[in-house]
Amino acid sequence: MSSVKEMADKLFLASGSPRRLALLNQLGLSAKVVDAPIEEVALPNESPRSFVMRMAIEKAFAGYNKLEGHDIWVMGGDTLVELEGVVLGKPRNQLQARDYLTKLSGKTHQVMSAVAVIHQGEVFSDLCLTKVTFTKLTETQVSHYLATNEWQGKAGGYAIQGVAAQFINNINGSYSGVMGLPLFETSELLVRAGFPIYNSSSTK
Repeated sequence: MSSVKEMADKLFLASGSPRRLALLNQLGLSAKVVDAPIEEVALPNESPRSFVMRMAIEKAFAGYNKLEGHDIWVMGGDTLVELEGVVLGKPRNQLQARDYLTKLSGKTHQVMSAVAVIHQGEVFSDLCLTKVTFTKLTETQVSHYLATNEWQGKAGGYAIQGVAAQFINNINGSYSGVMGLPLFETSELLVRAGFPIYNSSSTK
């Protein structure tokens, strides 16, 4: 069986998100982070599903192309929030974050979380869809949340694992997917890509 250290040298995460790395650790896996930024711009008339999948794949490829060797697995992920057909990305400022939270208040939105794994040039990808329902927010709640600055760098302007958890009264789907890396899909993709996920986490 492959040791944890041996496999840690073969698994890479093309993401600067500490949340995704922490989630990967939940599977008993370690990965090296590879910095490979891409231009995250939607194509004309591109659907949210197509965009989030393309971003995950392009991130994985960007990381893969920066590394040497074929016996490696490179992962990429992307997450977006969609409300009534409109994508709510990462707020540019506090004003936009307030607008996002106001729109999410009392409504159900969809979180799309895509993950891609590249091994020996072959792409393995999947998409996780989760419905999240916010309670009706008061102005005081919104202002208090904005003051935490937790909204910064978060799709939709919130983090489910943080203070915003108190705003969510229902979730139908994957909690880890809303965080940024759906663990079920990730595990399945690694197995399909031939990564010895169970051997690498074995204590034997």
